[in-house]
This record gives sequence, structure tokens and C-alpha cells, in this order.
Amino acid sequence: MYDLIIIGTGPGGYEAILTALRKNLNIAVVEKGKLGGNCLNRACIPTKYLRSGAYQIEKLSKLKDYGINIKDFSLDYTKAFESKNSSISFLRNSLAQLLKSKKVPVYKGVGKIVDKNKVLIVKENSTTEIIEGKNIIIATGSVPASVGNLVPDGNYIITTEDYMERLSTLPKSMLVVGGGVAGCEIGYIAKIYGCDVYLTELQDRLLPSNIISQEISKYLLRKFKSIGIKTHFQTTVESYQIKDNSIDVKLSNGEVINVEKILLTVGRKPNTLDIDTIDIEKDSKGFIKVNEYLQTNYENIYAIGDVINSPMLAHVAGYEAKIALHNITSQEKESPNYDLVPWAIFSAFEIGHIGLNEELAKEKGVEIISGYYTYRFNEKAVDELEPDGYVRLYFEKDSKIIVGADVVGSGASELIHTISTFIKEKYTAKQVHDFIYFHPSLTEILAYASYDVAIGKLF
Repeated sequence: MYDLIIIGTGPGGYEAILTALRKNLNIAVVEKGKLGGNCLNRACIPTKYLRSGAYQIEKLSKLKDYGINIKDFSLDYTKAFESKNSSISFLRNSLAQLLKSKKVPVYKGVGKIVDKNKVLIVKENSTTEIIEGKNIIIATGSVPASVGNLVPDGNYIITTEDYMERLSTLPKSMLVVGGGVAGCEIGYIAKIYGCDVYLTELQDRLLPSNIISQEISKYLLRKFKSIGIKTHFQTTVESYQIKDNSIDVKLSNGEVINVEKILLTVGRKPNTLDIDTIDIEKDSKGFIKVNEYLQTNYENIYAIGDVINSPMLAHVAGYEAKIALHNITSQEKESPNYDLVPWAIFSAFEIGHIGLNEELAKEKGVEIISGYYTYRFNEKAVDELEPDGYVRLYFEKDSKIIVGADVVGSGASELIHTISTFIKEKYTAKQVHDFIYFHPSLTEILAYASYDVAIGKLF
């Protein structure tokens, strides 16, 4: 009997593997697909790879300001796609080598919990095998959701996973259904590489979430308009017809467009269908119910990542894996704290968020004030021809303690970690301002974004 069986090798399963091995547990791994799960193979990593390419394409037009004259260049999306696959293959093989070196058995197939200590593995050839473990971690992630009559067929109507894993040739035109994170990231990539992109969103703005401020949505929309992404808000797909290798789409606003692909980016749902035969408790949306220690209704079975109702983020899954392993191996239990989960989006701009913003503060009854500074007056941003962006810091009104931040622009996903530390340590605006930042650096924007609140307004 194994000490622990881990079902799924995405970010949660991967971190569970690393932590369990460091704790010298005898573990087994169950994976139905490629090692690394959705994040490594079909989502986070390939998206960021291709976004980096799109970002460099945009940067080419600025190089003349460095005295670099590029007379001509061509785009080869298929080459980018192949190189992306090579990079991901390296990372996947590294994980395989680690498991091999540590003699961790990897059972290939669909894992189904049939007893509180037993997992049935259904292999591709339909043969089965049962393994036993003292503890089990469910880390099977999530799958793309569909909407209305738009059912993915892998050809004309595709998911984000289809796009990242199978679409090696860029279509000439594409309708992105959903203006959330995935829609904004992939829509930008496709447009910059040469695809004519339309985007529909049921809500009235891009990135319609209380995590993302209206200010960010408007800032990104201006950029989308400038590069030619055609957006339709409060709009749905009324009907569509496939003919002559393309799709005629009628939108709810009455407009008819013709595209080669429809990309569904309307969210994800937990991958918990048929995960067990022992009545592990789930809610109406399929999320596994867990207690404060990430235990299911069976105390030795834990669930982490997208299968539970916590932020659907890779780093959250990894964080939860560490909590679960601690609780498996220690008498003193720990609970996850989601107050300082960093968010980052990689679209036409890098966008980062941590803590509260105006909408979240209002929901919590916290009165806040904010400080603002633009990248345009930051010397490092000017040196690197990266003037687009800003930092907005949020402070509790009376104490002036920092409680959140929005960062838009180069390095946003890195800057929020410094801000996260300030929030955790309850820095006041003056402490944020008085911190000694290297010059020139993007980070010193924080000194200027806190200036008005800490010292007083100049204008």
C-alpha cells in the first residue's frame, strides 16, 4: 500500500509530488494524459510562450528608436507553434526524468476512486488495475465549458485546449466567444500573428470580474481597438452555419460575420465527472466539497486545485498541494488563506493585481484611497521603450495601510510580488514611499504611486 496516491499531474499534482518526495513518502501517480496536465501542455505555459512572440512582434516597430533598422520581416506561426511544443516537451520530459529517478510509478489511465483507499485505473486499452493508498489527493483539474448551441467539434468550433495543442496553422479569421482572461490572451496572440479577430462578450466590458477594475478594462480596450480587434459587448451568438470551409455567424446585435474558426473561452468546469463510486460530496456545479483542511467527506481523501471552489489558478493549486501534504503528515492542521492570491494576465498588456481594488473594498466595507503613477515618467520604462502602463496602489483611508494594487505594463506580474510583501507586512503609504528602490527600475514606480498619499499632493 502506498502512503499517497496522487491523481493528476498538473500544477497541484506536480507540487504534491515534489512535496511528498521531500517528505520521503512512498507515492504513486495516476495520469490519463500528458505529464504536466492542462497548465503545462494546453494553457498557462504555451499561452505565455506565444504571447511572448506576439509581444516581440509589436516591439519590432520600436527598434528604429535604438538605431536598429529592420527593412523586412515575415511571420511564421507554424514555426512558433513547433518551437512552443519543443519547449514544453523539454519541461514535460524533465518531470518524467524526476519521477523515473525517484522510482515513482506512473499509472497511465483514468483514475476512479472505488474505495477510500483504492483507485481503479482504466487504461487506454480498456484493461483495469487497482492500486491502494493510505491517502489520496484528487488533482484532476478542469475542462473547458461550452455555452448555448456552441458545442466544440475540434475543427470549426474549438476550445482553448484545441487552440494551444492542435492548431498549428493560424486561421485567417476567428470569433472569440468570451472576453475573459483566455479570450483576451489568445485574441491578442492571434491578432498580432495575423488573424482577423472578432470578440463577443455577454457583459459590458473586457475582463468582467470584480478582481479586475473598470480602469484596467478600459485601458485594455483602447489597445484592442488600436490593433484592430473588433469587440462586441452585451452580445451573444444567435446562430451559425458552416459552409464552404467557413462559418457564417449571426450575432444577437444583428450583425453577421464570416470566420474560419469560433474559439470558445467561456470559462472552465471542474473535471470531476465519474471521479468516484463512493459518493464523494460535490456541489451543484461539480466542485468537490472540502473542509478547511482540504479534506473531502473522507478524511484521508484530499482535493486541490480546479476541482474545488477556490480561485482557478495554477499557483493556487500548488499552494493547496503544500497545505494538503502538511495536513497528511502532521497532527497540527493548516488551512489555506486566499487573501493575498496574486493575479496576472498576459494580453496586449501584462496586467497584475493583488489584494483589494475599489469594487472589492466596497464589498468588504473598507473605505480606501489610491495613489497612481504612469509608466510614461519612469526612466527604466523610457529606456526600454515601454511607456504604456500604470500602477495604482490602494490604501485604507484612515490608517493609510496598503491593501491592494493594480499594475498594468511591462513586468506587472513581477511587481505585484513586492506589493504583496508590503500588504502582508501592513506597510503604510509612507513606508512604501520611503523604501529605497534601485534606480532606474520599474519597482521605483511604487515610490511615486504612494507619494500623494504618503506626503501630500503636488498638484
